[in-house]
Amino acid sequence: MDELISIIVPIYKVEKYIHRCVDSIINQSYKNLEIILVDDGSPDNSGVICNEYQKQDSRVKVIHKKNGGLGFARNSGLDCASGKYVTFIDGDDYIGNKQIEKMYSFMKETETDTCMAGHTKVYKDKQVEHLNVCSGKVYKDKIKEHILPRMCGADAHGNDYIEMSVCMVLLSNEIIQNNHLRFVSEREYVSEDLVFDFEYYPLSKGVCILDTTDYYYCDNEDSLTTKYRGDRFESQIRLYKLLIDKSKNLNIENLCKVRLQNTVIAIARYSIKLEYKFAGSNGKNIANENVRRICKNNTLQEIMSEYDDHDIRMASRVINYLIRHQNYFLLKITMKAKNIFGI
Repeated sequence: MDELISIIVPIYKVEKYIHRCVDSIINQSYKNLEIILVDDGSPDNSGVICNEYQKQDSRVKVIHKKNGGLGFARNSGLDCASGKYVTFIDGDDYIGNKQIEKMYSFMKETETDTCMAGHTKVYKDKQVEHLNVCSGKVYKDKIKEHILPRMCGADAHGNDYIEMSVCMVLLSNEIIQNNHLRFVSEREYVSEDLVFDFEYYPLSKGVCILDTTDYYYCDNEDSLTTKYRGDRFESQIRLYKLLIDKSKNLNIENLCKVRLQNTVIAIARYSIKLEYKFAGSNGKNIANENVRRICKNNTLQEIMSEYDDHDIRMASRVINYLIRHQNYFLLKITMKAKNIFGI
């Protein structure tokens, strides 16, 4: 008999997407589901729509809570999840109708307790498939060595990166509950998923990676990842320090450090780009002050001092040089040229 699988869906201001999301879950070919919709204090009609689904389908449970963010909404779902396995779907995304069946079947076939998969990025005018870089592989030993470094960031060439989102993974609820694993707030760390991953994967007995892309990650204008966030860089620095400590405790710092540094530098460049992009609305002086604050960050400068970037794209290398030497005038000009010409 198929085992119960819990699907946790945090809901916040997704009224125009929620039917697409929940319908894709209800219509799964795998039927033994516990569907937990967590209304995170959504100010629109999302909570009402959740209640309607609960009346229509006995598998649906609804939690209404005060707004606390994505991580804490997921925690509320975990507190009542009773499935053998658990996965997460964001309220503005959706899944193919055989997503759960495929993941569960592959996990049973490979005798593992965790199944990862790829995803499809959905834009307004196109869809782009992203296979997991370890697609087709099964790991039953040295799991933390194979998985966690790849989640920390890409290599120097921008490759060999595993999407760390828990939305594309079928996880062992036994591991989660027995070790009381929960999410930190995304308001404190820029990636609450990765912090969770560092706790979960060292406890896994086996990980299989499915060669599908049936999770549809939607590029919505209201998404947290598309909005300006003034503390994005500082949040990344906090995450870097936390994961360096965790990787030391797991004896994989040598595998993770350079990738974590790659990510910090990439986020520094991206944060500077956003400051200049939103200078019109936030104010030029504020943008310039924020860029200076980023460039002067001690942790970033320490990373830059030991970072070998001779083998990366010239445009990125030039920006790194200007950040390292805090040349704000040329940095602004270069960033604008990069945006205009796509270099």
